[in-house]
Amino acid sequence: MALQTAATACPAHEEDLVLFHYGDLAGGERATMQSHLKTCTGCATYLNELATLLPLTVKADDPPQEFWMNYNRELRHKIDEAAEKASWWRNLSLIFRPRLITTLGASAVIVMALTFTVGRNYWPANDSTRDDDEVAVALPVAENLDFYSAMDVLDDLDVLELMSNPSGNPA
Repeated sequence: MALQTAATACPAHEEDLVLFHYGDLAGGERATMQSHLKTCTGCATYLNELATLLPLTVKADDPPQEFWMNYNRELRHKIDEAAEKASWWRNLSLIFRPRLITTLGASAVIVMALTFTVGRNYWPANDSTRDDDEVAVALPVAENLDFYSAMDVLDDLDVLELMSNPSGNPA
């Protein structure tokens, strides 16, 4: 990219002029450039303008003291806001401190013990009603046990008759 100046340099020597200004040309090339500058006023003027413009491009851009004071103040405010905000996981971590864990555990054990011991008097057991229902279902079967036994004997008798007469004809 060529530098726009009022003086125009020879297009073939423009890049070499920048290197010459910074002292980056080797011995033979440097001597050639010096002899060219003695004869070419456009390149000599271009080199003088480079000498005045290039130092301005590397001039330090130091912000004023007011900028740094404002920056410092804003940074402190942001840090203070971040410190003031308590995140939800920090609040949750307070519950799991060792002192609170033992307290919560002991409370849970006491509540369960009271529920199993004192609660027994308030809630009736349902086991007796279930046993009564099972007896009520089995009672008619027990009353007719002789009838069912006779039916089994009759079934066995039919099987014995079939076994004695395999043809299936009545005797």
